[in-house]
Amino acid sequence: LKLSAGAMSCASASARAFFAVAALAPAIAAPYTRFDGLLTAEYAEREISHHDSIFYELWSNGWERLRPGKEACWDGQPGGADAFFEGVRRGTTCSANWFSAAKGDLAAADARARFTGHAPALLGFDPDIYDYCSDLNGQSHSFTGNDWQAEFSLRCIRANRNVLRVQQGWTMCKNLEWILCAARGWLPGMWRNELEFAVIPSRMDLAKHRAPSSCINGPCTSHFAVDNVYFAEVLVLSSVCANAKELYAYRQGGRFACEFDEARYRRLALALRSRGAQSPALAAGCNNTPAWSSPTGLTCADYASRRYCSEASAPAGQRWALGEYHGWPERNCCACGKE
Repeated sequence: LKLSAGAMSCASASARAFFAVAALAPAIAAPYTRFDGLLTAEYAEREISHHDSIFYELWSNGWERLRPGKEACWDGQPGGADAFFEGVRRGTTCSANWFSAAKGDLAAADARARFTGHAPALLGFDPDIYDYCSDLNGQSHSFTGNDWQAEFSLRCIRANRNVLRVQQGWTMCKNLEWILCAARGWLPGMWRNELEFAVIPSRMDLAKHRAPSSCINGPCTSHFAVDNVYFAEVLVLSSVCANAKELYAYRQGGRFACEFDEARYRRLALALRSRGAQSPALAAGCNNTPAWSSPTGLTCADYASRRYCSEASAPAGQRWALGEYHGWPERNCCACGKE
């Protein structure tokens, strides 16, 4: 994974309309249940589908937990959130240098790791990734130098494994870019979309995710830990890969080939921007009518954020905002009931 706190060209008009969604969407009625034990497909699904899960607190501009009203890491990207999520979908940053922590020549933005063969993406907790690459090279796990990040990068490059090792400007947005590139086999050195895990997903202890022993740059009540990032990576894969169940059947020495589903990615992007509080229509893949607005200039995102619409209908007392006079939001906005 990565260290240090920290984008993208403007998306087309159609892409902006496609991703338009409220920053605050309708709340999910079902209570969020916290699981104990090891990570399962069931837990991953619930973590993604509930806006009060830890997953949605990781998308700040650094290591501080994202709180309501605070700017997410995509908000400050060139072109805004629309351009960011469209760029992730298109893989516009996949050819970047993901090993800048290696120092020396590899620290340059235009530098690229020199692999000697196919370089699958490798995920896990930092110490486990380091040991994994060391084992592939026949090296000791010990380190006696003064730059562990650089040594980490070099060992994994030598082992022909792609890992995310950026020293400056890291946020979870950078991580999302990397993991979506990895899932499709688009990182430099990848010949196929194959991923390996230094820690098997189904053996990840949820307590390590919910209650880390220490966090970066502050207490864990307001900040998150490096370990939280690997959990988030697995949850992202669970969201965008049609064969996500195979993640939880993964065994050491195997490889996982994500069957990337663009519709699932779109739903994840909407969930992230709305902190997971999606209506049933959005969860089913409903798309707002591109570029729609009411005669008074309100968009579908405005209808959701102002609570004029919720759970694919207008709440009690808000039906005045529907109908022909308001441009038929119920026919154009998923939160208002568009099918």
